[in-house]
Amino acid sequence: MRTSKPNINELLSHPLTIATLVLTISLILLFLPLKVSNGIKMACVVPVRPFQWATFVCSKTASGFFHRIASVWKENETKTLLENEIAELKNKIIELQDTNYRLQDKLISVSEFKKEQKKPKAKIIPADIIGYDTSIFRRSITINIGTKHGVKNNNIVVTDNALVGLIAAAGRRTSLVQLITDPASRIPGRILQTRDQVIVEGNASPFCQLKYVPRWAELKKGDNVITSNIGSFYLSSFPVGTVVESEIKGGALFQNVKVLPAVNITKIENVLVIKE
Repeated sequence: MRTSKPNINELLSHPLTIATLVLTISLILLFLPLKVSNGIKMACVVPVRPFQWATFVCSKTASGFFHRIASVWKENETKTLLENEIAELKNKIIELQDTNYRLQDKLISVSEFKKEQKKPKAKIIPADIIGYDTSIFRRSITINIGTKHGVKNNNIVVTDNALVGLIAAAGRRTSLVQLITDPASRIPGRILQTRDQVIVEGNASPFCQLKYVPRWAELKKGDNVITSNIGSFYLSSFPVGTVVESEIKGGALFQNVKVLPAVNITKIENVLVIKE
């Protein structure tokens, strides 16, 4: 009877055969002389050395790349933090400068007023402007003092020794100031150069107008208008504005006179309230 020789592929397909083969090779390598085993190891290592070197280089390159990314990110984060701190410091400096300018303006206003104070017993209260009326028909501001600070309705409001208006409505902590340019404002005045009595009236524009100026009054551009205490609670001789234009129409009895206020309300931040 003919028997076939076992195929090597069939032998290797059995797990037991493979385990036996691996065990046999391991025992042989274990009992080989040191020189022979080292030679075998070197022979096995040499073919994979290029792969080991390539793996090492790739690993080192990747490590360096990620390290650089981390360094750049950290530098950017530090730079951003420093820029934010610098911006905050700049804002703080600007805020302090602004506060300093406001305090200087208040000090100058108070000292100048006291130099030329026309009523020694009058008490002055500094105030900051905290609001503007944006209405087309009204001209007023809101200040940060009220009855709690001794303010009353009809108290005079000035700045730089020039008239701003009067307290129209005094609240507990804030007050509404009617400006001299408000249409409801009527201020007894006098032309400084000609001594003519006039009424300064607002017209909801940056200018005022003079009422009841006789046609024969010889007004000139640049003449000064001041307050008059005749028939009112306004202190006398406060600058109100300057004549910029006068006109006589036909047979009118009075002149049309345009006055530029002495105070540009858009450029001031604080005022003085005169409390009698």
